[in-house]
Amino acid sequence: MNKKDMLKTYMWTMGYFRPYIIHTSLLILSGGMIILGQVTIPRRMGYIIDKIADGSLSIIGHQIISLSMIVGLIILAKIISNMLEQIIATKIMRDMQKDLIGKYQSLGFSYYDKHPTGKIISLFENSVRETQKTYNFLFPHFIYSLAQFIVPSVILLMNEPLFFLVTMVGNILYVFFNHGTNKRIRKYLDLESKAAHQYHKSVYDSLAAAKEMKALGADKWLHDTVKRDFESYKNPRMKSILWRHIRFTIVGLTLTISMFLVYYVGLNLMKSGDLSLGSFIGYTFLIGVISRGFSIFFYVIPSQYHALTYAKDLRDFMKLNGQNTIGVLELIDHDIEFKNVSFGYGENLVIGDLNLMIPAGQKMAIVGETGCGKTTLIKLIGRFYKTQGLSIGGIDIEDLSERSIRDSMAYVFQETFLFNMSIKDNVRFSKPDATDDEVILACKKAHAHDFIVNTGSGYETVLGQNGLGLSGGQKQRIALARMILKDPEIIILDEATSSLDNETELMVKETIENISEDKTIIAVAHRLSTIKDFERIIVLDKGSIAEDGDYVSLMNQKGLFYSLVKRGEVC
Repeated sequence: MNKKDMLKTYMWTMGYFRPYIIHTSLLILSGGMIILGQVTIPRRMGYIIDKIADGSLSIIGHQIISLSMIVGLIILAKIISNMLEQIIATKIMRDMQKDLIGKYQSLGFSYYDKHPTGKIISLFENSVRETQKTYNFLFPHFIYSLAQFIVPSVILLMNEPLFFLVTMVGNILYVFFNHGTNKRIRKYLDLESKAAHQYHKSVYDSLAAAKEMKALGADKWLHDTVKRDFESYKNPRMKSILWRHIRFTIVGLTLTISMFLVYYVGLNLMKSGDLSLGSFIGYTFLIGVISRGFSIFFYVIPSQYHALTYAKDLRDFMKLNGQNTIGVLELIDHDIEFKNVSFGYGENLVIGDLNLMIPAGQKMAIVGETGCGKTTLIKLIGRFYKTQGLSIGGIDIEDLSERSIRDSMAYVFQETFLFNMSIKDNVRFSKPDATDDEVILACKKAHAHDFIVNTGSGYETVLGQNGLGLSGGQKQRIALARMILKDPEIIILDEATSSLDNETELMVKETIENISEDKTIIAVAHRLSTIKDFERIIVLDKGSIAEDGDYVSLMNQKGLFYSLVKRGEVC
């Protein structure tokens, strides 16, 4: 990361403080009170020691009371500071997570296609966690350490500048020796950041593919892959930790040099009578504050760089162009029209110069050989990908609001995702404000009610991850219940019956027929029994429409559809 990127990333990170400027101001104010207390105590202690040496014992009681009050104020300020740190950090993390999720939801499916889930999870967990250190540690300590260095330095310069000069000898040595150390730390932190994403991706893949791994006996291969990625992550991490420990050693060494010089100068000044014992002790405390502030400041800088390498990933993610923010118009009519539409993934053209009109309320099936563009076509209707030439209700799909498109459509895919929550909430997922009665009615229409009430707790039964414990047919009927509950104008079925037994397929087919009145149904299917009664069937071939008609007319043409049926491609 060059300096320009680093500055931009840092300003982006600091931008999250903006809504909490009052909290941040109070945090800085409480930090200032702590610093003032820290520099006041040494001077007052030096004063007390000098008075004791002079035999003036009468003022000790008052001074101890004053010291106790100062300590009490420091403790109070520290409590307030710690609370403000946590409040600010927690609220900023909430805002950041909200922005990230909003951006993630706005991205098109092309982003999901190119970025593995494990890498995305690493972004949300690892990058956010490392960036969070800016808010709950690095920024507050940056302010504190700067004040810890400046305030006592000014006091020393005004009273005993020689002490400041000898103190800076050790600090300058620290900066000199630390320069090369920080370069190595930054190098290994960069490598660690990149390797961490790959390692977390491998861990996710190993968990997500547990079933396939066991079935294929590939556990050793997957274990070796995770181990290899962990080694790639571990090596730079261990080296960055090593050099950070070396940095701490340098801190101790240079601090020792500073204190040796301070004591040497101080003792000589005391011998000559130019410095009292109490003043010397007070100055040594101030010097300790200066050295601590200086070393923390130069610890925070490389640590902030480490956090910025992760923050840059988040900033780059937030800069991605989303799709959900485009379009403001609402759907009124539901005719779907493709005009010379072409689409591909990268350089691989899937749909080529396609023209198709689907009137509202039509039941249309899409068939064709594997890879001909069937699933891509129905995804374009839902604006999963950007395209030109597609309109719904006479309005270009790019001009329609995301909400109106999603409210008007419901997809039932071949594989249904079910959440680790109750059956009732899994159905209600499509309409969060639905009543229990509406959920039950939708399940009855989807022929799901009977098997649901026979589960352990009925509609309150909590499903395992992705519907663990349910058959494929039961999952599909829950998916249909979701769709029925939503009551959309356009229903899109993507191989929704391909993995079902004949009895379950008949139930699903009956459900579709019962709800199809006045609704547009677009079905991708291989099963002839599912689409035989559809009023229209289009046959795709290499992204173009090869044939268009009903079942009887297509069979009479003895063309591609006839060939697909005879070969068992549509059976």
